[in-house]
Amino acid sequence: MKKTLYSILAIGMLLLSVVLILPVTVTSIVTVVLGGGEEEEGGNSGDSSVSVSVSLLLSDEVESYRDQVLKEAAKHKMEAYIDLFLAVMQQESGGNGQDVFQASESKGLPPNTLSTEESIKQGVAYLSAMITKAGCTSPSDLLHIKLALQGYNFGGAYIDYAVKKDGKWTQQNTFSFAKKKSGGKRNTGIRSEQLGPWRYGDQYYTEHVLRYYSLASESNTSESAGDPAKIPVTERMKWLFPRGISTTELDMQPYLTQIEVSIYTTSHKKGKMTLTVHKKLAQEIKAVFEEMTKLKFPVDPACTAGYNWRHMASNKNKLSYHSYGSVIDLNWTHNGATYTGWPYKPGKDKLAVTKKVVAVWKKHGFYWGGDWSAAYFDPMHFTYTNN
Repeated sequence: MKKTLYSILAIGMLLLSVVLILPVTVTSIVTVVLGGGEEEEGGNSGDSSVSVSVSLLLSDEVESYRDQVLKEAAKHKMEAYIDLFLAVMQQESGGNGQDVFQASESKGLPPNTLSTEESIKQGVAYLSAMITKAGCTSPSDLLHIKLALQGYNFGGAYIDYAVKKDGKWTQQNTFSFAKKKSGGKRNTGIRSEQLGPWRYGDQYYTEHVLRYYSLASESNTSESAGDPAKIPVTERMKWLFPRGISTTELDMQPYLTQIEVSIYTTSHKKGKMTLTVHKKLAQEIKAVFEEMTKLKFPVDPACTAGYNWRHMASNKNKLSYHSYGSVIDLNWTHNGATYTGWPYKPGKDKLAVTKKVVAVWKKHGFYWGGDWSAAYFDPMHFTYTNN
């Protein structure tokens, strides 16, 4: 009898853990990305593999509130932070239920008291106050945004505490504030893993929200032609990844976007194709393809690609720069690198990269693998970071 009871309890705990671990509803988009070349230590090496990546995006339910949230944000002159507001909604409710910002308690009311309209009004107002209190200067000011987000979860007193203690958000001052507020009461088991060690709020709230923050507004300054080209090559990875370079495929997703670019097809007609690239490079890459189309340089979508999360063929411990969405391989079967054995016959093969094509890419801040030494010669490869 005891054994049966223990078995039932174990199953119950397992089911409970599954429910608690399930993330806020998100829309997962499976994107098949074709990859051409593969960097070597100084350049690129090659295979035409197919990988499947899962994009972590805002759910359709959350996106349906974008206009309503933007209208409310405008009342506080916080339109620039629209993606941050929506990321908070994603974490709080996934856009489901009536209190979509879970904002009732910030107004001194019991949970889920507010209507959807009231929740949006209160949630936007409260987060706006936290953004101001934290001293945020822009949607890309993540140092202060972390303060604001934890303040949204803990209350504004946390911001005062963190600034006085460390001058900024840290994970440790989040824990110490929660310990103080909880009276030393600890979370255990799944709650500890999901919410932190102390029985007060979500001590990992900042991390949880930033999973859904697209950083779209952070890339606004890059959307005018030529801006990325002005950044020194030694500073480019830092510019692409101000929070630190992504180390997992999941971490990489908020930095990516799928774009539609113009091409001049192999059948000598104007057409379109899609590429997945880093958001900050999207406008430059669009412009490059537009100019290649004007040159009537044929592009074969079957052997042209951008983002592809993978390791280098030559070094399984090192990520390919395709993983960062900063590289385009162009017509790879017609622009063979040293290591591929494929031909490269400019002037004879119409899909082989030409000097005019190279000039277009360089104008927009990209390096060409065809300029690398013989050991790494890679004419298919156009890279923003010279890797």
